[in-house]
Formats: sequence, structure tokens, C-alpha cells
Amino acid sequence: MRRYLLALCALLLAVSGCKRIPMHERSTGVFLKLNFHMELHPDQEALLDLDAHPSLKDKVVGKLPELVRVCFYDAVSHQLAAEDFLPAEGGFVHVPAGSYDIEVYSLGTATTQVSGTDSRAAGYAFTSPTGVMVRSQTVPSTDAQPVVLEPDQLFAGVLPGAVIEVRPEEDNATQILTVEVNRVPESWKIDVMRVEHAENIGSAEFYVTGQADGRFLWDGRSVNHPCALGFPASVDVAAGTISAVFNTFGKYPQPESDVQVSLLVTSKGGNRWRYVFDATTQWLNPDNTARHIVIDDRLDIPGDDTQGGGFDPLVTDWDGEEITIILE
Repeated sequence: MRRYLLALCALLLAVSGCKRIPMHERSTGVFLKLNFHMELHPDQEALLDLDAHPSLKDKVVGKLPELVRVCFYDAVSHQLAAEDFLPAEGGFVHVPAGSYDIEVYSLGTATTQVSGTDSRAAGYAFTSPTGVMVRSQTVPSTDAQPVVLEPDQLFAGVLPGAVIEVRPEEDNATQILTVEVNRVPESWKIDVMRVEHAENIGSAEFYVTGQADGRFLWDGRSVNHPCALGFPASVDVAAGTISAVFNTFGKYPQPESDVQVSLLVTSKGGNRWRYVFDATTQWLNPDNTARHIVIDDRLDIPGDDTQGGGFDPLVTDWDGEEITIILE
């Protein structure tokens, strides 16, 4: 009797210990396959040389997410009808039969956020403001652009007009839907090529104006609000260069918006110097497939014995720092 009870307990434990993971269970006949595109344009890949600079790989190429959100929009109303969550390799989806526009985006980003996904056209990616404003003295102060956090890599893909079929229970065939998934932010490189007395530099940073502060996921259009990005720069004293790689949602779409690169240099003694360059032509050049901004003007970095810093931050009434860029 004792032996019988032990065997029965072992059987019950074995049954209760076996659990299926719903994410991978074939509970529907529809499998969503996700094709992530991680490749770069050959010109950009050659410029960045990620083998020599592996720290840039996650920033520029991105990495496969652990989880994605799948949004199913009604094909007529374009309102969110259902959602599911899948690993990067895809999986079986749980959604009623019907016609849908499908949108997929990655989860787990550090600075990039997604909002507005209740309707197909409204979902967009964005980052938070930093509290700093950048303006030019050549335009009214009301045109000051907020500095936002640089986005990290978010992936998104869409599949319009997907029809999920009604299948009888005895039909074991699997319907496969494929979504092509691409990076949402784009990456650019800035190189200041002729820096004399770079040894005087304690730190350097760039501010780039004329950027869009978000991008819509469904059709990739830029959000119609201008902003600026601020990020640190690397100084190579031996080569006499100042460089940085940054991510952006792209240029602010209005044609009159210029892309101004402001280089702020802080000397080892704490003096600050500002250099401003117009990069609009390089940004809009269709042949600039490497996404490379080259500043070839000669810069002579003053020593700490030079009077005046050339850069004075202003404080607005909301206690945010406002950086005035003087365009000569």
C-alpha cells in the first residue's frame, strides 16, 4: 500500500510539473514570422568600421529584442482591435479571424518610447526632453528648439491587409504571415577634421538642430515638431579631430529648417568655446549614403590664458538652460 501511494504521488507531481508556455504553443493556425534587417548601407559600414569600434554596434546596428508587441488594427476603422506579444523569432498569434493591418515594434529600449498606438496612423516613437533649449539669435526666441534625448535603436515593421482565415479544428495547416522589421532611428557621424591645439580641450559636445522629435511607426513619416540633439564628442589629440556618432529620427520635415551643428568645447581650465557650422547641404545630399557630416574648417582651440569663453548659457523663467547659437 505504501509503495502504491508513493507511485501515485510521483505521478501527480510529474503531471503538475509539466507546463506549456503559451507564447510558443500552437493554439491557432497563424504563425507570424519576423524578418529583422540588421544590415547597414555598405558606405556607412565602411565609414564606421564596427570591427575596429565594436562599442558602436549596439548603438548603430541595434540588437534583437527579447520581446515585440504586435498590434492588429481593424482594416476599416484602423483602430486597435487586438494585440499579442512574441519573441524576436516570431510565433503563433492569438487573434480572431478577420482582416487586419499589422504593426510590430520592439520592446525594451532605454530612451526611445512609443505612444499613440490605439489607432494605426497615430503610433509614434519619441524621446523625452532634457530641459535645455537651443535657439539662434537670427530668429525670434519663440523658435527655440528643445533638446531631447538621443534615441536608442527601436525596430518596427508593418503588414497591411493581412487576412487571418477561419480554419476548422481538424485542419492542421499553418498560415504563415511575414513582417519585415527595420530600424526606426537613423545614425549619423560628425567629423571635425582640422583641430589645432586639441590638447587644450577638456571635453567637447555637439548640439544638432533641425531634427524631428519623433517618427510615426506605420508609414515612417517624421513628427512635425523641431528639436535639437545634444551628445558628447570624442577628441583625438594626435589626429587633431573631434568626432561623434549619433542617432536621430531624421530631419525636421519643413524645408526652411536648417541643420546647424554647434560644437561646444570646454578647456581644461573651464573656459567654454562655441563653433557653429551649417550642415544642411550635406544632410540633404542624396549621395551622402554614409550619413557623414564633415567639417573641414580649421579650428584653433585657445588656451586657458585667453580671455573670454565665447559661450554664455542663459536661464529661462522655467529654470531650463537656453543655449544661444549665433549664426554669423
